[in-house]
Amino acid sequence: MAAMLWAGSLSAIAATNWALTNSAANEPEVTGWKASSNTSDIYRTSVGYWTGSGVGVGGESSSDGQHAMDNKDGYELALMSFDSAVRLESVRAGWTQGDSDIFVMAFTGLGSMTAAESLDGGTFSNLTSRGWTLIGNYADIGTGAQDLGTTSGAFENTYSSFWLIGAGGFAAGVGVTNDTTATTARVCTQYYWNGGCKAWSTQTSYSPRYDYLKLANVTATVKPPSEGTVPEPGSLALAGIALLGMVGLRRRERAR
Repeated sequence: MAAMLWAGSLSAIAATNWALTNSAANEPEVTGWKASSNTSDIYRTSVGYWTGSGVGVGGESSSDGQHAMDNKDGYELALMSFDSAVRLESVRAGWTQGDSDIFVMAFTGLGSMTAAESLDGGTFSNLTSRGWTLIGNYADIGTGAQDLGTTSGAFENTYSSFWLIGAGGFAAGVGVTNDTTATTARVCTQYYWNGGCKAWSTQTSYSPRYDYLKLANVTATVKPPSEGTVPEPGSLALAGIALLGMVGLRRRERAR
């Protein structure tokens, strides 16, 4: 009996998978946020949903993938609001295009300010001073489940009801970052009088690599009760003994 109760306590804190939609009735509720640059105000924007692919942020509908959450022509975020504090453990995109880098942040609090208030009017460059903790940057996640590395280490005990996922990378004090593609070309730097090239040099140019993805689902563990502990085995054994005693008492009553 104690073993059964112990198993039940473990199953109560097992990781849960949540599918993401744009419905306000869904858990977690997903809201979209955007800013035109790292130093401009963040504002709320729309969330789209595509069955089989997941949610995108921004509401654009164009052939270059901007109906997804992306970091071209502005930076976009998905804010996930859970009914209780959870530890986010993995993220899966149902669709990507081009690059698929993401960053993940948890709201760890700033006085009486709510998560939405900390975003509205804030900037990407000051997010970490407005109650948000950077959990990590994850490159090229594709459409497989991306482990966030939170089940052990520095963020093992980080639980929050509010989590951010953004397109691109993130650096505290800077904001969203992009990968770049380097292109090397041989160019003429000096010409002869007749138009022939007298001197050559090698020049390298860099172009940004934009990230496009739709978020399909996340896995997370709900914060256990009693400051993160499960019942002690001895307590479970006592509970089992008490339950067996109640069963025996009912049998005796029936035998009278």
